[in-house]
Amino acid sequence: MKATIDFDEHLYRRLKVEAARRGRTVRELVAEGVRYVLDGEPPAAGVPDAAAASEWRPSWIGMLRPWAANAPDHSMDAIRTSIARGRASEEAP
Repeated sequence: MKATIDFDEHLYRRLKVEAARRGRTVRELVAEGVRYVLDGEPPAAGVPDAAAASEWRPSWIGMLRPWAANAPDHSMDAIRTSIARGRASEEAP
């Protein structure tokens, strides 16, 4: 069966790049994503999957690796606090 899906231009470019990176077609990747959503267990409403949340890392975290290693979590507040501690120790005589 065929369906027409309207993607945001940026999202579609990302999809094409990822499909090419995996050596797959956009159609195959979209079908795999739909199967993943439909076959997986639905999350509880408003409650993120704890395992997925603990494994997820923001893309910018690599740039902050020296400070992020000392952060208790990867929230912006924790990163900011860790950076402030790092700067304070660098500036100390």
